[in-house]
Amino acid sequence: MVLKSPESEDIPMEIYKKATANYPRNHTDTFYDLPTEKKFRGCLDKNLNFITDIQVRDPETWKLFVEQFRTHPDDADTGWRGEYWGKMMRGACFVYSYSKDPGLYQVLKATVEDLMSTQDQWGRISTYSVDLGFDGWDLWGRKYVLLGMEYFVEVSGDAELNRRIIDCMRRQADYLLSRIGAPAEGKRTITKLTRHWRGLNSSSILEPIVRLYSLTGEQKYLDFASYIVDCGFTDVQDFISLAYKKELRPYQYPVTKAYEMTSCFMGLLEYYRITGKEKHRTAILNFADCVLEDDFTVIGSAGCTHELFDHSTVRQANPDRGDPRAQETCVTVTLMQFFYQLNLLTGDPKYIDALEISLYNAYLGAINTDNAVDHSAEKTYPDWKIVPMPFDSYSPLTPGHRGNGIGGFMRMAGGKFYGCCVCIASAGIGLAMKTAVLTARNGVVVNLFEKGTVRQTLPNGRIVELDLDTDYPVEGRVAITVHPQEAGAFSILVRNPGWSENTSLCVNGHAICANQGYMDLNREWKDGDVIELCFDMGAKAIFPIPYGTQILMNDVVWAADGMGAGYVVSSVDHEHPSTRHHIAIRRGPLMLAQESRLGYNVDDPVEVAVGPGNRVELGVSADRKAPYPCLFEARVPTKDGGFFTVTDYASAGKLWTDESRMAVWFNTK
Repeated sequence: MVLKSPESEDIPMEIYKKATANYPRNHTDTFYDLPTEKKFRGCLDKNLNFITDIQVRDPETWKLFVEQFRTHPDDADTGWRGEYWGKMMRGACFVYSYSKDPGLYQVLKATVEDLMSTQDQWGRISTYSVDLGFDGWDLWGRKYVLLGMEYFVEVSGDAELNRRIIDCMRRQADYLLSRIGAPAEGKRTITKLTRHWRGLNSSSILEPIVRLYSLTGEQKYLDFASYIVDCGFTDVQDFISLAYKKELRPYQYPVTKAYEMTSCFMGLLEYYRITGKEKHRTAILNFADCVLEDDFTVIGSAGCTHELFDHSTVRQANPDRGDPRAQETCVTVTLMQFFYQLNLLTGDPKYIDALEISLYNAYLGAINTDNAVDHSAEKTYPDWKIVPMPFDSYSPLTPGHRGNGIGGFMRMAGGKFYGCCVCIASAGIGLAMKTAVLTARNGVVVNLFEKGTVRQTLPNGRIVELDLDTDYPVEGRVAITVHPQEAGAFSILVRNPGWSENTSLCVNGHAICANQGYMDLNREWKDGDVIELCFDMGAKAIFPIPYGTQILMNDVVWAADGMGAGYVVSSVDHEHPSTRHHIAIRRGPLMLAQESRLGYNVDDPVEVAVGPGNRVELGVSADRKAPYPCLFEARVPTKDGGFFTVTDYASAGKLWTDESRMAVWFNTK
């Protein structure tokens, strides 16, 4: 079933019209990401500018990525160089949709043209040769090529260029359709096209195929998407049915690779927007809720064992988990993308609560603002010239340091290299800007609180400007001054974060009861009206969840992918005796971290003074004296009347060495 067009459309913007990838959202979604003029002046804008300058605006990096499609280097090692261009293009388009930087646009346009020039006679754009096509990570890379092109079409105003791009994507997809499908037709089954993760990486091409159908209206692409869905994502078990029936949790699935699995369900979400099949909506929401309940950590990522769903929620304080390559940035950003889409779909603020935790902790922590060098890579690749990468790949939880290996290292032309997490990460900051303010059918949705100005056109054509004055996330006060083009009635939905237990709300000085979730302020708005919020920024202690011995996975089936036996994780996990002797502290959306440069050994035990309701009375430092830039600094009281100093997790550990050893889970015994 394909959803029928509504009799009237009240989402007038170009990116939501017919023959756009976003058009199906008119039928299913609660919120919309309409084009908005935004100019923020807080930490998010600062980080976006850093990423723009150091990464996405660099034409030489784009040329290096495109060259991989001419030389086919992945033949030699079945690598994943084909993902780099599309991953970073999607993030760069998110960044451009906020900044409207004409220089950035010209760089992106040039690299799109360059990439299209690599298309071969069969329509392929691949880092693998024809002979080795569909081996290794080939289809995964082609997915990202398609996604990168699709997102560029969304921000491009060049109709002729967009026509050529869509034609280029058709040729790429038609080649796939001619070779992938039912064996009875002489084709190859999609879940058996790769040795990696039993088909998860190949099946994730579902997302761009659905988007291509929306762009073209050609039934064959929807039929191909339906075929992928019917295969159930792996050759082991139908993961869609597992999620729908909730028979197992994601960490118990036969294959537990977090990034690839979430990517498949993002594709299923796009497919649901086309077909409206409630079974798929249920499966998507069940999967998301299981991840939040079972695998979401205090810093907003997942995977305490090398990039896997592994019941991270209960295992995150276990110091004996055996793999420092945990909390992968690819996983963090993909979860942020998934939560953003789920918020658009459902209008449920819990997904923004989760995205916010990811954003201010795992994500901002991964940005390499100090231009640190990954010293583990220096040891692993002594013949390579190791230079700073814009992002870290893994985030420590118990005592350790950042820079434990750039995920997805691949060497390219001229001895240069890049990593998978480095490519995807720009999407995180772009998503933050897109998420901050959204549109509902009857008004504006304020999701994140960044100092700045937003100029929004509502679906009915009315223009409203919001001025946000705040020092969030350091302080909990937010003032929003409303400037409608003309006085009139509409809604302003303001998210009340789930962690704020006692929020106060005033409009023009009059107190209003602050309900949980979205506070729907529906009234006659006039120029100069002021919304005042004060969130409860009291710090709270978080304790590990005891678990003893547990089965991590049921009937684990590992692919024979040549990664070696050491890559296989035991199916049984035993709680380390010291696991329960840890404590973490959250203040607002910020997790607090120990850091060795603050004057103590982070491995030494501390006894935090915890009050009623698990409150911790911090001594907040107004003049931050930490020997490194930070968003927040405070003294944590101890039971003996002393204290130790902490900063926000995102700012700690930026030297990537033991000199800046850090922890978010503090040892208490």
